[in-house]
Amino acid sequence: MADERVLQVQQWLNETYGNDSRFNTVDEDGKTGWSTIYALRRALQIELGIQETSNSFGPTTYSLCPTIAQGSEGNLVYIVQGGLWCKGYNPGGFTGYYGNGTYNAVKQLKTDAGFPSASGNMQRDFMRALLDMSAFTCLSGGTEEIRTIQQKLNYDYYDFYQICPCDGLYNRDMNKMLIYALQEELGISKSSATGTWGPTTISLCKSKVYSIGDSSNIVKLIRYATVCNGYSVNTASSTYDTTLDNVLKEFCTSLKITKPANKVNYTVIKSLLSSNGDTDRAALGCDTATKLTTSQIQTIKNAGYQYIGRYITNTPGGKLDKCLTRTEMENILNAGLKIVYLFQESNNSPEMFNKNKGKEQAMKAIYAMDSLGAPKNSIIYFAVDCDPIDSEINTYIIPYFSGVIDRFVDEGGNYSIGVYGTRNVCLSLKKAFSTHLNLYVSDASYGFSGNLGFTMPSDWSFDQFCTDITIGSGSGAVAIDKVGVSGADNAEYGSLRTPNESYDPTANIAIYTPTTEQKKAKGRLYVNMTDNLHVYSRIIATEDVMSGTSEKYAVPHDNDLMYTLPKYAMYVNFGVIQDEKDTTSSRPEQFHRCSYLIKFLDNQGIIKYGYIPANNSFPVYDNAGTSFTVSVSEQVAQDIQNYDYQREFTNYFVDETHSKLVSSSLTDIDGTNCYIYKLKSTVQLYNANAEYQKTLPAGTQVALTTCNTGETKNELIYIAKIFNTETKKWEKPLKSSNAFITYKLEEGCMPSDRVINN
Repeated sequence: MADERVLQVQQWLNETYGNDSRFNTVDEDGKTGWSTIYALRRALQIELGIQETSNSFGPTTYSLCPTIAQGSEGNLVYIVQGGLWCKGYNPGGFTGYYGNGTYNAVKQLKTDAGFPSASGNMQRDFMRALLDMSAFTCLSGGTEEIRTIQQKLNYDYYDFYQICPCDGLYNRDMNKMLIYALQEELGISKSSATGTWGPTTISLCKSKVYSIGDSSNIVKLIRYATVCNGYSVNTASSTYDTTLDNVLKEFCTSLKITKPANKVNYTVIKSLLSSNGDTDRAALGCDTATKLTTSQIQTIKNAGYQYIGRYITNTPGGKLDKCLTRTEMENILNAGLKIVYLFQESNNSPEMFNKNKGKEQAMKAIYAMDSLGAPKNSIIYFAVDCDPIDSEINTYIIPYFSGVIDRFVDEGGNYSIGVYGTRNVCLSLKKAFSTHLNLYVSDASYGFSGNLGFTMPSDWSFDQFCTDITIGSGSGAVAIDKVGVSGADNAEYGSLRTPNESYDPTANIAIYTPTTEQKKAKGRLYVNMTDNLHVYSRIIATEDVMSGTSEKYAVPHDNDLMYTLPKYAMYVNFGVIQDEKDTTSSRPEQFHRCSYLIKFLDNQGIIKYGYIPANNSFPVYDNAGTSFTVSVSEQVAQDIQNYDYQREFTNYFVDETHSKLVSSSLTDIDGTNCYIYKLKSTVQLYNANAEYQKTLPAGTQVALTTCNTGETKNELIYIAKIFNTETKKWEKPLKSSNAFITYKLEEGCMPSDRVINN
């Protein structure tokens, strides 16, 4: 709901500074948000005479900001009063005069920030805190215990860092404030302090060991951090006593870290104040993207590791061959080690996750496990290899795992589901689903927002706390990540099953991927008219002999699903593609007739190539009318049915909303049936040799008779006529050659993105 006082502040800002180029006008909606805070900051900078204003409250603004005292008046007072209204404090009006109301409101703000005896005048440290979205009252989910610690940290350390929120929530800001406080107590200068665990902080902290009876301000910070990690202790004391020692024993047990008897040391302190803790500590688990040799497996075993995390598929289009093999599995198990199964394919930004992708990748993971013969009841850990914030977790990550769960249920539950991600991702998914998810926490990324200020999930299975270390030497050298093991998972680590031979990514079979020459072939512009068109990264060829006739065909496998093309998306269909290496075939048309190569645009705006299955039944040329049916999976069978809904580009126009397609109609031009389109933006015109001729402006009407792409360049499409607006006649685009224009697939494949419109 709109706040009349905030609206008044917004109106004053626009009226006072709206004509100043250094100011960005704010929406007058009566709602406090960053746009209003930024406007107040720019207003302050203008009053301070700063010419290069910005949305940030930077060092220059801080250094120039004066003390604004009771009795002052003018625009600086308006800014203070505006900030107070936006923060929920009542200054007694919006008058530009610093009276008792403003003085008392500022005094209350300071009390809430941890300074109960401070005056009601506005100093620069509090001005920076005022012009921010930080809260100084307990928010939903916060606790007064945490808020009291925040107030104490502000009071004792604000001049070493800054005044921080007092909202009762342990979060990134509070974690950083705790580290700044530790750095001051360690004797690090203010100019060198960073609020992060750098080499100096680590070195100095390693020298600190406290025993029962020792007192220190660092012990008080340890108490603060213990509360932040979910344990209750007295935060008023600075003495290390048996009560605190017992609580820290419990904390260390929960993280599977070693605590010295009756002492607290660097290992414990670092674990309290960072997600990765002491990266030099020992671990029972590791993971690696390396295909392990017997020598490397022995190196891992000799180093004391008992669990090895390995990837079960390669990333489509990726250069790293990280896929686990059956032989490698047998070697690992023969060495007495256990295998943890990881699935990670380019899931490195939140936008790459959605429910359909969850379903698709779940199926790929299940088939990969079947093909390897992994034990039933194994856990597959699906990676969220990025740092999504709460809104992104809700929008992208949760739907993705909903799709994973749905597919696992459909497949009968041979395997269990795990998640690899930040503490926040793991905690959020636990809260979102009633289904149990096994947790592989990516704690090594200690700077991620999803780790800073978040407690460790209580039922974690694996804790990756240190990455990219090399152990061993010579042929046994191997790069690994160190992983803590809790033993909380119920995975089956026993004997392998018989592999499903229908798909083996390491088998010596005929596998075909698009070649450079095939990608340059002439094609036809198509439109997908079904809800999902599956595109596969490769096809697997098989040869069958019937009645003395060799039939060679190739179909995709579910594991090679690379993308789902949305409804109404356009793409280039190259049709049947023969492998140029197959020189022995007397009938080239028989080869690869089950799948077509296409060029498409993915949701990241990248043009890619892949295969779509078109049929799995065709006649055998034995003069007896025999037909042959290729065995395919249910998914591929559905894809073949979906191929019936693929249509040529010229079959449809874009509707008035520019969101979907409607059937096209023909127009007679000089005795030729044509489809009339209009260019939505400028395009380039080329001749048959793909040589540039000129540029056609937006709004030009063009007539198409076919959806064929260019004869030498498939980024083009053939056009028969262009409408001359001066002569009011349809004319040939070029007198001496067929003409082609760019259809600009790279600018979008959906109806609203089409350059050739109607």
